[in-house]
Amino acid sequence: MGPPNHSLGYLSPLSEEELGEWEEAYAAVEAYLQALRLRNRLLVAELVRGILWRASARRAHEPEKPARVLAMEEALSEIANWTQDVLDVPLENRRLAARGRLALLLAGMPDKWQSVFLTPAPWPPAFVDAMRKSYLAAGPTFAALTMVPKPLELNAIGSGAAQWWETMDRRPIVRLMFIGLLILLGMITVWYFFG
Repeated sequence: MGPPNHSLGYLSPLSEEELGEWEEAYAAVEAYLQALRLRNRLLVAELVRGILWRASARRAHEPEKPARVLAMEEALSEIANWTQDVLDVPLENRRLAARGRLALLLAGMPDKWQSVFLTPAPWPPAFVDAMRKSYLAAGPTFAALTMVPKPLELNAIGSGAAQWWETMDRRPIVRLMFIGLLILLGMITVWYFFG
């Protein structure tokens, strides 16, 4: 969590625009934590405060990035690192993927374990065990499937058309006669209507 001894009195004076930008960052991080189903408003406020302090420290080195982007990067990074530590499994690109978020929900973190969310070790063994089991269960299970092609079942018209097409492929003379017949019918039709 964030530094416990910081208060708003330690902030340098901010302009109205900067205050609006940090308020937007606060709202984005708060919404993300609520999307993880954290419902304790006091806990969410404390977590958001710590994340914003780290984002404001980064802002000194990265002034071109908007506060909301820095805050969300910090939130995602902190949650991914914490989840990686709890699971003792490296996450891909140090990012919390859908599987990690699903593990949080399956382990009952929002209901039973909100108080341990983003806290340093040691965590309750029951929580760690639930997280590891749910992370394994959240992965895809692949089943070996075999696909055997089945013959097409055609009705009488389809069967006749398929046989006619095969005949035209095997015997080019039949194909030429059919094309000639179509051309002759086309010419008779044009002569009948325009002649």
